[in-house]
Amino acid sequence: MGRRYLVPMGAIGILYTLNRFALAPLTGNRLLAWHFADFLAGALMLCFLNGLLELTGRKPMRGLFPVSAFALGCGLFWEVVTPLYLPRSVGDPRDVLAVWLGAMAMLGSRRFAERRFRSRTKD
Repeated sequence: MGRRYLVPMGAIGILYTLNRFALAPLTGNRLLAWHFADFLAGALMLCFLNGLLELTGRKPMRGLFPVSAFALGCGLFWEVVTPLYLPRSVGDPRDVLAVWLGAMAMLGSRRFAERRFRSRTKD
């Protein structure tokens, strides 16, 4: 997997750890921390998928519709199907939105990084 995906994945891991062990205990707002974890999960899933696609020689997902469909599919599975087989899991529609927003943020940040890279190489 290329460095372009490992660096964001590492950053997401650090943010998740800070969220889990600092934000949630210090603020006492577990709901905010849980939604932030879902937001990070959406970004991580897109990063992981695109890294695997590039590793196998395929183009990564860059379009708004394919990324939205992927993120909403993951979020819906996570919130609708997972509670059917994991008793401690509870479905929450806001989590689907958080997953989608995380994937959209990752898509936006990747597009921004690619534009910056292209503008630097033109000079």
